[in-house]
Amino acid sequence: MGTTVRLDVAASVHAALMAELGIDADAVAGDGELLLLPGMESVKLLRIVSVLEEEHGVSLDDDALFSVETVDDLIRALRGGPAEAEPAEEAGP
Repeated sequence: MGTTVRLDVAASVHAALMAELGIDADAVAGDGELLLLPGMESVKLLRIVSVLEEEHGVSLDDDALFSVETVDDLIRALRGGPAEAEPAEEAGP
C-alpha cells in the first residue's frame, strides 16, 4: 500500500504560477503582488487558485480569496491561515 505525499504548498504555488503564466522562478517573489506578475489576469488567477485548491484539498472562501494580494498571501491561505499576516495584538493596560 503506497502513501500519499502532500505537496509542499509554496512549491506548488510557484509551479502553478510559472506554468500558467510562462514565467521564470525569478519572477515569483514571495512578496510580489499576484496581479502584477507578468501575464497575470484575473481569469488566470482564478484558474490557478482552482487548480491549487483541488491539488491541496482545500476550498478558499470569498473573504480569503479577496484578501490574497501577494504570493505569500496565497501560500498562507492555502495552508489554512489568514491570507494576510496579521500584526500581533498588544496587551491592554
